[in-house]
Amino acid sequence: MKPRHRFVPLVATAMAGLLSIGLTACGGSGDSGGTQSKSGYKTLTMVDGAQTLSAFNAPYGDYAPKHAWKTAGIGVDVQLVQGGTQSAQLVATGKADVSIVGLSSALAVAAQSPNVKIVAVTGGNIWHLAVPKDSSVTSIDQLKGKTIGVQALNTGSYLYNRAALKLDGMSPDKDVKWLPIGTGAQAAQAVNSKQVAAVATYDGPYEVLSGLTKGGMRVLPSPLDELDGSGAWIVNAKTLESHRDQIVKFIRGMSETSLVAQSAPEDIIEELFESHPDTKPRGVSDADAVTQTKALVKAYWSKIADMGPEGAYGVLSDAQIAAAVKFHEDAGMVEGKIDIAKTFDLSVSEEADKYDRAASLKAQTSKS
Repeated sequence: MKPRHRFVPLVATAMAGLLSIGLTACGGSGDSGGTQSKSGYKTLTMVDGAQTLSAFNAPYGDYAPKHAWKTAGIGVDVQLVQGGTQSAQLVATGKADVSIVGLSSALAVAAQSPNVKIVAVTGGNIWHLAVPKDSSVTSIDQLKGKTIGVQALNTGSYLYNRAALKLDGMSPDKDVKWLPIGTGAQAAQAVNSKQVAAVATYDGPYEVLSGLTKGGMRVLPSPLDELDGSGAWIVNAKTLESHRDQIVKFIRGMSETSLVAQSAPEDIIEELFESHPDTKPRGVSDADAVTQTKALVKAYWSKIADMGPEGAYGVLSDAQIAAAVKFHEDAGMVEGKIDIAKTFDLSVSEEADKYDRAASLKAQTSKS
């Protein structure tokens, strides 16, 4: 087994009608998010740049707060915002406690602020450039002179796929044009009307877009395919220092939820549909809705809700972390050099891994 990290200082029809949840005032004093209780515990403020609640972020946006985190005795206030960059900035400024973001956003903000610590890293690449199945484009270099659609210009999809172009020998500023096209039906319209030749996207929204477009989409081979570590859980440094036990329980809860996502995904999906009916596919039976949604989220959940290459949620080896950081530096996705020892504290995830997985899974999936 590879050595574990020891840096201690640190969908198509199926997704019609996604439920949008607006951002309320994050945190309280500005030192850290959440509200303090007399016992010293507080409700953690978690921000997610996905903008809407859907099956994709349901493991941590809907299921964990009502199960693993509740069982652990911690409250988590989930708030949805515009993109990973905003999420990371809210954590850095103390207006939120924790967030899941693209590793690029985590490193970029951490490089500028000591107030952000990376406590878990999700393995594998989720970022892609996709074209219509009937497109003549078969490689990234063939996108030269064309327009690429992207959800927004402050998202991981934009940053990572700019890097993919650069690594493939192209200029992301001179050789292509970028057009914000949103997500879902809006993005599909941009593809169907040929406003864009390709879309910068990631696992999850890609499957949705493919189902909404004429003939579907396909992913282009990319330098990003060899990337380990495309997502990260980040924490405000003051929160980590003063409430480390809660953060450990938070990551443990995500690990426990990941067991359900891989072993009984229908439990998470069915509960989402029950508590947020607007996220349920329309015009299909309950059984078909679950089946369709399971297929849509499979690729994304296999990255963000998986035990990872080291066998523990959020843990990569020293070599994998070093390679991921070097990739982001070489691709120009962060300014300057990242001090790994000061930026990462994966000991949080290692500590969080110390629980009885079989007992946890049984407790979470047992029906009364």
